[in-house]
Amino acid sequence: MNDSCIFCKIVKGEIPSDEVFSSEDFVVIKDVNPKVAGHLLVVPKKHYGGVLDLPSELSGKVLDVVKKVTEERGVKDFNLIVNNGKIAGQIIDHFHLHILPRKEDDGFRLNA
Repeated sequence: MNDSCIFCKIVKGEIPSDEVFSSEDFVVIKDVNPKVAGHLLVVPKKHYGGVLDLPSELSGKVLDVVKKVTEERGVKDFNLIVNNGKIAGQIIDHFHLHILPRKEDDGFRLNA
């Protein structure tokens, strides 16, 4: 855990969040600044700075969490986004994966 990390504080219960799922390794919370309706964040309960720091055994588990959460919520179309490093847009230095449910004409566009 990192005492100055907002996600570590959320995992420890020091900062409230709108949690939608929890497992042994991950918590899924609603994004406080959603880009689309239903925008979720998959956050490991242990601190890993970026995707390259995530242990191999958790790499598959994170996608299992995505599958479980999207199926439970009836989400069929979605984007998965991981920003790795400041230049790539990572604001919080704790690996997290964005789930962005998509609907036709929702107005959201990836800047790729």
